[in-house]
Amino acid sequence: MRDSKSSNFSDATDVQLVAAVFDGNTAAFSVLVNRHHERVFNTAYGLVGDLDEADDLAQEAFLKAFRSLRRFRGQSLFSTWLYRIAVNCCLDFLKSKHRRSSVSLDENLEYQDFPRIGINKAQDADIDVQRRELQEILERALSNLPEEYRVTFVLREIEGLAYEEIADLLKCSVGTVKSRLFRGRTKLREILHVQYNNWIEA
Repeated sequence: MRDSKSSNFSDATDVQLVAAVFDGNTAAFSVLVNRHHERVFNTAYGLVGDLDEADDLAQEAFLKAFRSLRRFRGQSLFSTWLYRIAVNCCLDFLKSKHRRSSVSLDENLEYQDFPRIGINKAQDADIDVQRRELQEILERALSNLPEEYRVTFVLREIEGLAYEEIADLLKCSVGTVKSRLFRGRTKLREILHVQYNNWIEA
């Protein structure tokens, strides 16, 4: 249940919010969820290529972070620590090739104040149609990449991780990361070329 002494944490730093959670104020973790859910969700979507699965994996990542918060020692940014949890959730999912049995945040009373994480599917009337269509082309192209290429491409080109970080996450060599990235870029260009030409001719 939300602490009756909870206040507006919108101006608090991540470290202050974590400290508040340690003091028993779960509302502080709700603020962390709101603050970081967009990147966690977008990363999950980029890695698994499915909106519903990305939504579930984002939920799972935040739940794991909450349960293991005592392990966060502040030696890195909270966002970095959380991001690594999210990426590992996605990699575990991709390895298993089936929906993992996860616990909804709503199933426990202490999580009831946490917002549902997900993409806003409402269409804004002011969004430029061509820009949206081009974005969809890129998303389709990424989803058509072989899994090992897509994961490496997203981690490097979209999330900006160093080669060494990617190698550590994927449990492979830096050389393998660079090879997958080169092949992924080549394949993506081929896919985008075909899809873009089809879009122009439509």
